[in-house]
Amino acid sequence: MQIPGLHQIINKDTIPESIFILNGNPGVGKSVYCRNFYLDGLLNGDYCIYIDCLLGIKNFKKLFSEIEEEILNQNSLFINPYKLEVEVSNKLNVVLHQVTKAIESNKDKFYKNKFKSIRVVVDSITHLLFLFNEQAVEDFIKEIYFLLKTNNATGIFTLSIPSINEYVTNRLSCLFDGVIEMKLEDKKNNDQSNSFSYSSSSSVIRKMRILSIKNVGHIPHWIQFEISDDGKIIFGNKNTVNCYLCKEPIENDLVIYSELPFHSFHLEMYKKFTRLYGINIADIVVSSSEAIHGNFFFIDIVGLSNPSLPVNKQREKIENLNDLIASCDAFKVNEENRIILPTGDGMVIGYLVNPELPIQLSIQLHQKLKECNLKKTNDNLDKIGVRIGLSSGPVFKVNDIKNNPNYWGPGIIYARRVMDIGNNGHILMDNILAKALIPLKEEYNKIIKPIGEYRIKHGIDIEIYSVFTKDFGNSELPMIDKVIY
Repeated sequence: MQIPGLHQIINKDTIPESIFILNGNPGVGKSVYCRNFYLDGLLNGDYCIYIDCLLGIKNFKKLFSEIEEEILNQNSLFINPYKLEVEVSNKLNVVLHQVTKAIESNKDKFYKNKFKSIRVVVDSITHLLFLFNEQAVEDFIKEIYFLLKTNNATGIFTLSIPSINEYVTNRLSCLFDGVIEMKLEDKKNNDQSNSFSYSSSSSVIRKMRILSIKNVGHIPHWIQFEISDDGKIIFGNKNTVNCYLCKEPIENDLVIYSELPFHSFHLEMYKKFTRLYGINIADIVVSSSEAIHGNFFFIDIVGLSNPSLPVNKQREKIENLNDLIASCDAFKVNEENRIILPTGDGMVIGYLVNPELPIQLSIQLHQKLKECNLKKTNDNLDKIGVRIGLSSGPVFKVNDIKNNPNYWGPGIIYARRVMDIGNNGHILMDNILAKALIPLKEEYNKIIKPIGEYRIKHGIDIEIYSVFTKDFGNSELPMIDKVIY
């Protein structure tokens, strides 16, 4: 199902059938938006129902004059609850009965594909609360909502803010599948350099956003729209540019930083990753704005880049390490919640559920490496030395330069920085993961030891812990240039 401006608002072409509440100040364009939604439905072959307390049947037909009257009569139903010739206390019950009857009588047409879907507009809840008893309105909204959900309809119910009774409207708002918001801004007080204007005489700027939709993830952001002389909603800017981070067109909320264009809600993400972690993200595309929390194991082979080591021996060490990791019990569990990213001379493994798995994998691997290295005679050529960094934090799903799915973010980057501090045999851990594990089991309190603050890339000081006993890890302090005690 589509609603006007869907792609510009959340960058999706369709969404599940949903019942929305559309709120905003009087005059912002709620009724015009409903007209566009309804007209799209008529042109799409949907069966449409329009409920409005202020319109008469003649004005309703005039509102949709581009549709032939015969088609309008056959494919839609208009109801003005207030003008129904029944007792006031029964008017909303009659509306509900008429809507139910219309849907039931047209069901065979849905089965025969005469109608594709059902669209409903209720414009507005504010008018209903003004004209009818509050409890009757509340009962009516609940009943028609469940009727529409049962029949897989899409609907828009409008509400002017501030409302007549905020207690009632707030309670009703919780019922809906999604919330659409509209607002007006004075053009003189708006400092956006890229705002467009269909009508230069307009003294206000109209904006809207989808605040939420059930089962559809997105970051709410305002986009600008205007209303043309013939009552059409117009979104966006003909001269849009693409966001440097997500590569999608910026319809609104343009921010320029270091001469690069960003969505305003992506700029802080960009700053965090470039300033804090020093990552070159020019060729990375964020494909999900939602952070995923993980616990990460980052490993590489010590001395693999030594020019005296033959290439075949380098390859052999990498293959042997991969086999050893794959044989560990901690590697085999929770495969559906595991991230694996090769890094050339090592890999990063992320677990999205159990914070114990990275440390368990480290201990198991060290024990297997010890057994493996005892069988080797030549220290430099055959034995495998590794260093491991463990961390916990968020990552984002991204697409790389070849459009392959990948993961990237603070959780992985910190694990890399922690590993970089270590020498051969070290299992080092950041303070976030350490403080999560130490209270869990007495054994962790014995093997996870604080070793002080270390300075990582870009001058950031972090508290480091070392994991060791006589059977695994390295009890010596890391030997690096910048150590802060």
